[in-house]
Amino acid sequence: YKSRREFIKKNSITLLGTTVLSTTSGSLLASTADFLAPQTKDLMFFDAFARIGPRRYKHPGEKWKLEDLIKELNHCSISGALVASTLSLSYDAMYSNLELSTNLKPYPNLFAIWNVLPHHTNECLPPVQLKQKMAEHNVRAVTIHPASNGWDWSAESSQELMKYLNDNKIFTITTVSEIGGWKELNEFLGRYKSIPLLVSGISWGEQRYAIGLLKDHPNMHISFDRLQINEGLEFLYKRGHINQLIFATDAPTMSVGAHRTYIDYADIPDDAKAKIAGGNLVRLLGGQRPPKVHTNKSEDILMTAVRNGKPLPVPVIDMHMHMLHEGINGAGGTGYHMENGGPKGIFKMMERIGCVGGGFMSWNGVVSNDSVQGNKLVKEALDVSPKGFWGLATMSPTHYTQDELAVMIPQVYSDKRIIGMKPYHFYGMEYHNPAYDIWWEYGSKNGLYGLIHPSRSDLLEVEKLASKYPNVRWVIAHAGGSYKMADMAIAAMKKYPNVFAELTLTPVPLGVIEYMVAAVGDDRLLYGSDLPMRDPRQQLGWVVFSNLPLESKKRILGENAYKVVEPCLKNMPEHNIPLAFRR
Repeated sequence: YKSRREFIKKNSITLLGTTVLSTTSGSLLASTADFLAPQTKDLMFFDAFARIGPRRYKHPGEKWKLEDLIKELNHCSISGALVASTLSLSYDAMYSNLELSTNLKPYPNLFAIWNVLPHHTNECLPPVQLKQKMAEHNVRAVTIHPASNGWDWSAESSQELMKYLNDNKIFTITTVSEIGGWKELNEFLGRYKSIPLLVSGISWGEQRYAIGLLKDHPNMHISFDRLQINEGLEFLYKRGHINQLIFATDAPTMSVGAHRTYIDYADIPDDAKAKIAGGNLVRLLGGQRPPKVHTNKSEDILMTAVRNGKPLPVPVIDMHMHMLHEGINGAGGTGYHMENGGPKGIFKMMERIGCVGGGFMSWNGVVSNDSVQGNKLVKEALDVSPKGFWGLATMSPTHYTQDELAVMIPQVYSDKRIIGMKPYHFYGMEYHNPAYDIWWEYGSKNGLYGLIHPSRSDLLEVEKLASKYPNVRWVIAHAGGSYKMADMAIAAMKKYPNVFAELTLTPVPLGVIEYMVAAVGDDRLLYGSDLPMRDPRQQLGWVVFSNLPLESKKRILGENAYKVVEPCLKNMPEHNIPLAFRR
């Protein structure tokens, strides 16, 4: 395409605009309007864990205020939330608990979470008085932080508090580390069987622990703020855990839209979605709930599509995907369970969310360090892929000699469906090491691009490569994973026009995409998911529910990818070129 305008004109129905859609007749417009029509009954999303207040080592861009939370909840059509204060942990608990309740009083859809601890040091109320005070302020949820607040939940001195929580079935929120570890959590759940416990902050890498405990302890509940496991809701629904799944976002630190998208696109019955979105939480709180269902009437068509569980009506190109062999659901390691992580499962998910193309590399070649077999897997997956997908190869200068690489590299890239270079830090060598040059030089001569997961804590590798090989488009992986990483990516992008930033990472920091756009514009940011290690839906929702103009979202979701792959298109089979990129 000669211009972005030509790209949009050919490929995006959104240029029609909501006004035109509502006033113009015709079968295409009618079907589009039907597609974008709101549901007859909006789903009530009730966030089980938001957290406001100052925190240590905060980046200036990170969100932390009550007003940040309220704005994000309203923007993402969230009806209400349980809200904790960082000060209830880092300052006097009861003073900060009461202050939190006072601050939330003007908002009938926000409910305080109090942090509690044993009373024997005279810092928290005895259980009898605590019960009265909680009732007075309509508080039905608490957090416990034994590790951070320095007390032992198993000690005799703590049992009066623990008995109160257990006997009154108080909805209690904690993390694995606060209890002491997975072994200790197992003991806790067995000892206090009537405490409905929400374990938040579980990583996708800890799912083998978490799923086992869900089966053993019906009083255990989990959220998916960081447990962004591929097809996680579908997997757990089939195994009968629907009543143990909770929507919780850790906003405004994290993106609310990312987490609701995981539920909106879930391939489970509507009543099951409703339980996760808020129904389970209302039950555990004894009926406490937001006064009404809230829907953002000013949302754009992408947000509407997500809330209706429909594929996005604009081209989506995923610039960071992995692939497992067909029929397997994991990849070893400490927690690499990836349900349906082979071609069938991945491409079915792509269709569900509206992803029409992208680049994938193997998992075994990248993370398992088996580059030869990984490249073979990429070719096998391309053989069964739908239209629009291409491959990235991995090479290892630590396993193979320069002479061997000189033969292997052109052999792999003789398959014109493979257009990307994907090194990885597990190979133990920084990417600007001369041993990699044979690969980079081939890529520079043949118009390839590189996807770089830095092996260092800075972006020195990217900057050296961008300077030395200006014909290669260097894509920084995980550039939106933190504000610190965003700052480094911004600096590199300002220096080198051939550097791009792919966003994906589990933390999905609220506001970081807008922060990057404000610094470098929206024309070199790229959507990626890192599936099937992470489920793509949270990463997609992070972009869709950002506070960016619709045109910027469209560029990040798909249009910008054209700049990365354009030099490769003339040699690629038409089948592997996304329809939106074909001339």
